[in-house]
Amino acid sequence: MHSRKAKLFLIIVSVFATAALRLKALFWWSRTLDHTSAASFVEDPAFDWYALEPSRDIQWTSCFSGQKCARLLLPLDYDMPDGPTTAIALRLIPAADQHNRKGAIFVNPGGPGGSGTVFLDRAGKMISDVVGDSFDILGFDPRGVGASTPLASCFESGPQRALWQLQDNHRLLNLTNDGVELERARDLMLGARCEEKIGGEWGIGRFMSTPNVARDMLEISQKLGQAKILYWGLSYGTVLGQYFSAMYPDKVGRIIIDGVFDALNYRNTLWNTSLVDTDTIMDSFFHFCHEAGPERCVVYDSAPSLIRARFMDVLRRVEQEPLPVPLAEPPLVLTHKMLVAQMFRAGYSPLAGFRVVAETMRAIETDNQTALAVLAPRIVPPTECKCGDAAPPWLTDAEAYLAVACGDGDEHPYDPEAYAAYFEGLSRISPLFAPLWAVHYLRCAGWKVRPKWRWTGPVAATNTSHPLLIVSTRYDPVCPLVDARAVHERFGSGASGLLVQNSYGHGSFSAPSLCTAKHIRAYLENGTLPDPGTVCEVEEVPFVGRVNEAATAMHMSEEDRRLLEALEGLANVVPIFGPV
Repeated sequence: MHSRKAKLFLIIVSVFATAALRLKALFWWSRTLDHTSAASFVEDPAFDWYALEPSRDIQWTSCFSGQKCARLLLPLDYDMPDGPTTAIALRLIPAADQHNRKGAIFVNPGGPGGSGTVFLDRAGKMISDVVGDSFDILGFDPRGVGASTPLASCFESGPQRALWQLQDNHRLLNLTNDGVELERARDLMLGARCEEKIGGEWGIGRFMSTPNVARDMLEISQKLGQAKILYWGLSYGTVLGQYFSAMYPDKVGRIIIDGVFDALNYRNTLWNTSLVDTDTIMDSFFHFCHEAGPERCVVYDSAPSLIRARFMDVLRRVEQEPLPVPLAEPPLVLTHKMLVAQMFRAGYSPLAGFRVVAETMRAIETDNQTALAVLAPRIVPPTECKCGDAAPPWLTDAEAYLAVACGDGDEHPYDPEAYAAYFEGLSRISPLFAPLWAVHYLRCAGWKVRPKWRWTGPVAATNTSHPLLIVSTRYDPVCPLVDARAVHERFGSGASGLLVQNSYGHGSFSAPSLCTAKHIRAYLENGTLPDPGTVCEVEEVPFVGRVNEAATAMHMSEEDRRLLEALEGLANVVPIFGPV
């Protein structure tokens, strides 16, 4: 009897931990792939965003040790400028060289649903070091997100949302079991709840679309006294950059889109090119581990194929018999889905994530419960009961991801045959990771809140006032180079330049490259685009470490040393959004 109760307890904890993998707009900061909430990254947790009086002009208040914060009132509906408003949270790191200041660079970390104010806390200083002393760095929370109000939350509190997620499925989606039906039922329930909570005539869910956010950026820029926008967007932020450039081509000052999602694919609610390079990134784990040798990779073997075979054996073992980790705090059960999701997340920033995957793999192979207990918080989110110590609203999760991504996209009511074809198509591209990504179709099929303003015009312009800089790694786990090339072709060589970074990971942040950073700085300062066909190498690769470290150190200037230090820091803070 006691044994059965113990097993039941472990299973319940496992389901709770797995549920947390599916938070809709959570930052997965990749420093060690720890599962940490946004609250952990705020310098001053006592800072109260809601204490800032919103204004129709930007009224800066000192905040966060030398930074500036404000809340700007903008129309909820631009067709009714005197109607209800949204308060947009702004956070600014001033340029170090105010005498030669060239403007504020807007940054967006992706999502949709990523908080720009939290992102600035984690990455803002390093971004400032990369772009140079002449630029302010501006993080903003898009409408419905973070410290902007109203917040797009379909639950009364964070604990209520966590309780709902207790029922989340701990198995990967599969067309042959009841996983699809369970996911669909949950998505329909959440869709109905969100329709009640954030739908309706003036519900924030109807006014969060990407064209609304693009218009907000234009308004903010003008209130800052900037005639043209300066912008660096990552992941979904590249969609926002494409929308803005298409809607306001004469307002483009400098726009960098980095880790590119093709806005046409996004708007068509397809999400079917995302996994093109994901398996290649996983294969690089085996390659770099072998290249690094046994001293730098704990699962080294005499050939990459042997490391791969062992990894697959670990997955099969845990799939057949989930692994209890009773020494973890709290105890948990490792499942096949958790390990697949861990490798998927590691692909966003292999420099930070691959070592954790290797350590996990080795601990399972050797049945090292002590090691697994230590690794547990880096595999699944720790489960904590904090009902009496809840985070402030701007640091809790919300349903912005669904409101924006599904609202921007074409409607597609659920059709079993169409979904089966979609699932099988993704599986042909990436058999292991398709079940993680295939939830997008189901989530948007269950979403009911449609935006009042949905952009259906072009998502490119050949007459921008300045060309865009399109940046892509060669192998990106969710925003592949093929998407960057498609966007470059749509804008044309007269309105865009393409820079390829020869590395693995999500966006240029994922691996330090002095070459990439110098091209970005030259573009921002002088408008200079890289020559067609430019490819930048990186300074470090997973497991192996620095490339040509001795030669690089001998010839590196002090300025380059500082720049490299910033780039190495950015590789530790790649934000991860979405289904895992």
